[in-house]
Amino acid sequence: MISTAMASLVPFPRPELKTVGVVSTAHAFSHLYMLVLPPVFPLLYADLGVNYAALGALLMIYAIATGVMQVPMGLLVDRIGGRAVLALGLGLNAIAIFLVGLIPSYWAIALFMVIAGAGNSVFHPADYAILSARVQDGRVGRAFSMHLFAGYIGWMLAPPAVLALTALTNWRVALMILGLTGVGYAVFLVTQRECLSDEDKRSRARANDAQARSEGRKTGLALLLTPAIAVFFLFYMIVAMAGNGIQTFSVVAIMELHGATLATANFALTAYFIAAAGGTLLGGWLADRIRRHELATAIAFVLSAFVIALIGIHGLPISAVIAMMFAGGFFVAVVSPLRDVMVRNAVPAGSIGTAFGIVTTGFSVGLAASPVLLGWVNDLGRPEFVFWITALITLVGILTLVAVRTVRVPRTPPRSDLADAR
Repeated sequence: MISTAMASLVPFPRPELKTVGVVSTAHAFSHLYMLVLPPVFPLLYADLGVNYAALGALLMIYAIATGVMQVPMGLLVDRIGGRAVLALGLGLNAIAIFLVGLIPSYWAIALFMVIAGAGNSVFHPADYAILSARVQDGRVGRAFSMHLFAGYIGWMLAPPAVLALTALTNWRVALMILGLTGVGYAVFLVTQRECLSDEDKRSRARANDAQARSEGRKTGLALLLTPAIAVFFLFYMIVAMAGNGIQTFSVVAIMELHGATLATANFALTAYFIAAAGGTLLGGWLADRIRRHELATAIAFVLSAFVIALIGIHGLPISAVIAMMFAGGFFVAVVSPLRDVMVRNAVPAGSIGTAFGIVTTGFSVGLAASPVLLGWVNDLGRPEFVFWITALITLVGILTLVAVRTVRVPRTPPRSDLADAR
């Protein structure tokens, strides 16, 4: 996986490499914060005196807040630029996670998850706007894959980081330390004006919008209200529901189904994220080299659904469970760069932030929909349903791909003006 990552990095010129690195690291913080609670759900279950459905509701609140704010943040990114919005969002997210540890009552945590979700809403609109403005065509698929790779690294690091800090102190102090770390990186982002600037791209987009309005053509948000964007919204929702089933309740389900310890079940989840990080790099390579993105995505979905469904069989050896989690994570992650490049190619260059704000709202809807459902089936004593429902949702995603193929907008001409922007 390391050699694949290096192969993805080599094609980037130094200015692009710095942009990809800074933005991707911020994205890693976003994903880290999404998953700081699930690794210690069994501890919160005992400490807060609530059931798993209530703990799932915290993740639902987080996802709803993210979803509600993503379109406004996308519009803000396209108006004032990605750098300021990205720094503000990460700072807000990090402070809220710090407060979750500082004031550990259920209702206080629910309030802070609203704040954290609002901060989390900036990442996809801001990140994709910056990367689209700073990275040349022909490399953008790999830039998106590195961005996604970093996100999976954030997810991968969350269980061991939270558990290690919890073992040294307790889960409250662990969250406070992780929150303060994010605040420090947010301050660093403020200083990175040159490598995070998308002003040239936004200036040209404003000129194009002015000309379009003078000619009576649609501009801004109205330009994005198309069947293609609606289908991508549904696609992102399905992908989120499938992935979230594993991320939130696989630890609890593996412990109950297969008799694993908390540490072993979290190791299986970490294996899922390690594999997924590698899968995104393959997906980025494919996105820059193939045209049939939908077919590659469908194949990956089928393979992921098959191995995830097998984990629901009671009493498997834990080594087999870890291997299946690894395979499921790899296959489902291959689709992400393909998906993001399809969206990027389907919208005008000056509307990238808003477009990703819309479609990733679907991602947030998916994140909000699954935790309570899967927490409920765990409370019913049916942990195998975590894996079977996840596999079924993944297969439903193939139907969405058919719709993407039917309504997608033809690829926009290469954005040759990117070179001029630098």
